[in-house]
Amino acid sequence: MGEKDTLGATEPQVEPDVTESSLATTGSGREAAQYSEPTTLVARAIFEHAPAAMLMVDQAGKIRHVNSAAEQLFGYTKETLVGEPIEILVPRDIRQRHERLRMDFMSHARSRPMAEGRRLTARKRDGTDVLVDIALSPISLEISETAVLVSILENPARERAEVAELFVNELTHRARNMFAIIGAISRQIAKNTVSVADFQASLEQRLRCLSISYQVFEKEKWKAALINDLVRSQISFVVRQDTPQIEIAGPDVRLQPAPAEYLALAIHELATNAVKHGALTVPTGKVYIHWSVDEAAKLFQFHWAERNGPPVAPSERQGFGSVILKSIVPAACGGTADLAFTPIGMSWNLNAPSSILSHPE
Repeated sequence: MGEKDTLGATEPQVEPDVTESSLATTGSGREAAQYSEPTTLVARAIFEHAPAAMLMVDQAGKIRHVNSAAEQLFGYTKETLVGEPIEILVPRDIRQRHERLRMDFMSHARSRPMAEGRRLTARKRDGTDVLVDIALSPISLEISETAVLVSILENPARERAEVAELFVNELTHRARNMFAIIGAISRQIAKNTVSVADFQASLEQRLRCLSISYQVFEKEKWKAALINDLVRSQISFVVRQDTPQIEIAGPDVRLQPAPAEYLALAIHELATNAVKHGALTVPTGKVYIHWSVDEAAKLFQFHWAERNGPPVAPSERQGFGSVILKSIVPAACGGTADLAFTPIGMSWNLNAPSSILSHPE
């Protein structure tokens, strides 16, 4: 019912010579009624028990007849659908366009697949969309009016093929991005290590971080990652997630995969440092991990703050962790970051455009 780009539809399932008198008791006089009765019964049986969902729509776009297969496909009863405009089965965002296309078709009605060469979706009663193939067959009513017999077949095979293609494309993109990240990491580690052993240990540690973040993406079918899941995945291998020393808070928002991968690297560096040198080295230390979204400023903010730990001071030597936090991650997120060492503890703040967030379709 709704049109979007891609695949086509099947050939018409119903011949165009079916008339209204076949679906409803019409005609005048006993002779006409007796003559049409066998045809009426046969046509009604074919329409009612057809394996495809079938609707008859009048020239005004109102549903006149519905078969059992249509009830099962869309979740409506016949009584609910009859008398309603056909647009009740069309996704809301394209109903007006569908209405214009329907009126144009009725002025030049002919048997054909609907929107041949395009992707069609219909809206069920529960609000979900289903991929379908639709055939349109105009019929002549006795009152010199044209109606349309609409045959609808659900197309799960096409949906599976589209999902598979989408998955392969996304996986290819993710693999390329992963190799780019690994290359950048290895180059930066090489600049900040003095031995092959140090290089190997540091690289393995960051690859482990990437592997953990990819488990989050796998859980989400390689779509956007929940920030809460990303944070917990990166701190879990250095400290217990349920420790009272860590406070995690923020709205239930998702990050697009590319910035999420880089933010995971930052969280990994911060968690590792907190365990080795920072607030998590003492029982009284606390780590606050908060994030927020400023809708008015279109800004995403991520905060890591450590309190009640040992005295901290910036290292004279800038290691790879500092490069990640100060340069790599903010650049990948299109924002800025501030790494501060104060008497009350270390903190890291990331400010990035909210466009790195993924919003539900």
